[in-house]
Amino acid sequence: MRPSALCLSLFLTLALTAQAADGIREERVQFKPGTSQTTLKGHLRGDGDVDYLLWAKAGQHMTVELHSDNPQNYFNLLPPGSEDAAIFVGSSSGNRFEGTLPDSGDYRVRVYLMRAAARRDKSANYRIDIHIGSTNLAQSTAPAGDFADGLSGGPDFWEVHGVPPGDTLNLRAGPSTHERVVGEIGNGSVMRNLGCRMSGEQRWCQVARPEDPGSKGWVAGRYLRESSYQP
Repeated sequence: MRPSALCLSLFLTLALTAQAADGIREERVQFKPGTSQTTLKGHLRGDGDVDYLLWAKAGQHMTVELHSDNPQNYFNLLPPGSEDAAIFVGSSSGNRFEGTLPDSGDYRVRVYLMRAAARRDKSANYRIDIHIGSTNLAQSTAPAGDFADGLSGGPDFWEVHGVPPGDTLNLRAGPSTHERVVGEIGNGSVMRNLGCRMSGEQRWCQVARPEDPGSKGWVAGRYLRESSYQP
């Protein structure tokens, strides 16, 4: 084999090996002309992470929201030039990001399963809603509610959101999946906010039914968003 052919063969072998070792599939996101938002649907299995690449300008406002039938399915948001350092980590902040972008370039929305689920070769069917616009546009069109993304303060009331169809959210005696279940609440339920805290890698919030302060318990914060409820 000629030296040039040998070098080309070696280069291709190394490139393919790097791609396989990385294990992350890339898809370029394109908005339809005249629109500033899109919805993506996909299927994920095991450690087959997916990166959705989309170009945006510094100062633009971005909203990304993930809906999945697997509670171990999350996304991270990586800034331009980063391969692993994220500016938003879904597993600790919930499956909704909203903020002003710091730099211009390609952003990566990395969709993945938590390590334990990936090792068991679990799967997920998901939908991602993405909106990018100017700061003023985002302020006028953004949803009224935010997911529970703080450990102190926050709204007076939460609304349960994102629970899979036909399922309910467990109300527990303490901030852990190992605590006793004291009740069940469904999508759309309004709960009084009694404060949030981190337990392990997950945010938990203590809540109570507005009409029954004694019904308090703990729920996973990623299933909460701000409610406009007025008593």
